[in-house]
Amino acid sequence: MAQEKVIKEQKYDRQLRLWGDHGQEALESAHVCLINATATGTEILKNLVLPGIGSFTIVDGSQVSGEDVGNNFFLQRSSIGKNRAQSVMELLQELNLDVSGNFMEDSPEKLLDNDPSFFCRFNVVIANQLTEGTLLRLAEILWDANIPLLVCRTYGLVGYMRIVIKEHTVLLPKSILPI
Repeated sequence: MAQEKVIKEQKYDRQLRLWGDHGQEALESAHVCLINATATGTEILKNLVLPGIGSFTIVDGSQVSGEDVGNNFFLQRSSIGKNRAQSVMELLQELNLDVSGNFMEDSPEKLLDNDPSFFCRFNVVIANQLTEGTLLRLAEILWDANIPLLVCRTYGLVGYMRIVIKEHTVLLPKSILPI
């Protein structure tokens, strides 16, 4: 047990210095959902896998295309024709063996129709390249469940990100605030 803690401290040294033990514990207990394993979504998830999120699930009913391989570092030519969620999940898991990865081969629209509560089991949902109708349905479900939604959309080299979350107030003691 003590040896595991030392190894983990060495592995995550930079993160521990940045956000401390409590921040790393919160990260390690997080379960993140990525909707659509596009290049942007995969890069976001990569940046959560490397510091050690607890687990992630990718929801994507699409098959890997040649265009995907050209845009996404986590897809290979041998992945063409396979499910995009599964292919990305397998390669992301290789980055950090402490992280558990899952995938769903369904489209987000199908999941919202058949099992809308599916998305309520995550700590945060990252929605990438969704249509407005699907996004509005998802946002309403997550808003009611008080689960943060990160909305991402890219158009070539231009894009935007929005966070949909209820107000979250953080109070700092005066001793921490700069004078």
